[in-house]
Amino acid sequence: MLIMEVVENVVWFLVAVFILVTFHELGHFGVARLLGVGVSKFSIGFGKPLYSFRSRRSGTEYVLGALPFGGYVKFIDEREDHVDSQDLPHAFNRQNLWVRTAVVIAGPAANFVLAIFFYWLVFGIGVPGVEPIIGYVQPGSSAEAIGLQRGDRIAQINGRKVRSWGEHRYYLLDQVQNGETLTFTIETPTGENKTVSIESSRLESGQMNPLILEQKIGVLPRIAPVVGTLIPGEVADAAGIQVNDRFMSIEGVPINGWRDVVEIISSRPEQTTRLSVLRNGSIKLAVVVPKAINSMNEVVGRIGVGPANHVNVVIRLGAGEAIVRAVEATWLLSKLTVGMIVQMIQGKESTKSIGGPLSIAKYAGASAEYGLTAFLMFLAILSISLGILNLLPIPVLDGGHLVYFLIEGIKGTPVSETFMYRSQQLGFAVLAVLISFALYNDVLNIFKF
Repeated sequence: MLIMEVVENVVWFLVAVFILVTFHELGHFGVARLLGVGVSKFSIGFGKPLYSFRSRRSGTEYVLGALPFGGYVKFIDEREDHVDSQDLPHAFNRQNLWVRTAVVIAGPAANFVLAIFFYWLVFGIGVPGVEPIIGYVQPGSSAEAIGLQRGDRIAQINGRKVRSWGEHRYYLLDQVQNGETLTFTIETPTGENKTVSIESSRLESGQMNPLILEQKIGVLPRIAPVVGTLIPGEVADAAGIQVNDRFMSIEGVPINGWRDVVEIISSRPEQTTRLSVLRNGSIKLAVVVPKAINSMNEVVGRIGVGPANHVNVVIRLGAGEAIVRAVEATWLLSKLTVGMIVQMIQGKESTKSIGGPLSIAKYAGASAEYGLTAFLMFLAILSISLGILNLLPIPVLDGGHLVYFLIEGIKGTPVSETFMYRSQQLGFAVLAVLISFALYNDVLNIFKF
């Protein structure tokens, strides 16, 4: 099973890389051809060619390399090869600054366009989610201070309609990143409507993680008390609890949501605990003794169960609204990604979140297993990351070339070939360090060091 899982992850990883790299290079290629820049080679992958052919009309060689971990577009350029006299007007080095800039920036731009397309498909197909109903309010939190209660439905955030808990998280991030006051329109279980607000300054506006932001506010969604995962050999399994069982009561206390299960079980380490579950229309009784474990310097009870993925709403948008949301999602994720990079440089964000090819392969396989929508969302996120990565001002990346062009625009002449060569050597070294660090994080995550 493990071998098959690894193979599947690798296959989906290669599919993702092929799609994103191909589109990135097509961005460079398409704009170059549009602006009259000659292209000598268009390659997807590196190493020994598995397949290649040369266009008689344009003279461009198209190559599929054996190592599908990248790609490149090679332009006609006097600095690299001999160029025939009839091709000199099409040489990259002879183009004006704006043409060269447009060609270079077209690759990352293509990745952002691709992300918008993937998000547009996702919102058109439909995003599964959980109703925006509060299942838990943290005592002493901002949410409790403004009067939010269990069972309240979050109807709007700053005038934007909330249709799922996922949208709730999305709008929270957007508003807090903009430094805006959070204004919630709430529908109570009794049908009453009320409006409450939280100052975003109280939530640390630089926060990038929606789950941590949610914890700072102090609310969690209502999750059905249905068993989704069961650890073999643990307390619940030994007591006869089964997947899809619905907790009805624990120690005589009625259970309304998964948070009730967590709170009661956590409070009873090593104590005999009676519970009832609903299974196939019948009530079953069980007795468990929660195992005592140390969590955040506190001894709590655990029985080895997790909640089911409880999807009770699907958000499906029309073509027009979907494209607007797709652009919004791409812009927000781009802001968050850039913000996270800045915070890493400032030392405010852990570098452990940098993942390499092993992590990407794992997420590719996991998202594909969840279905088309999840895989498309994964591709959108990865495409945005690839676009931003290539815009970093590191020589050998597109961003490095843009820095060269900026210097040229300021001083009026191109940077010297010597400066370019030495800076690119430095760029390769920086990339090698980043890749090594990402692989190091991958190994730590795999072996849980």
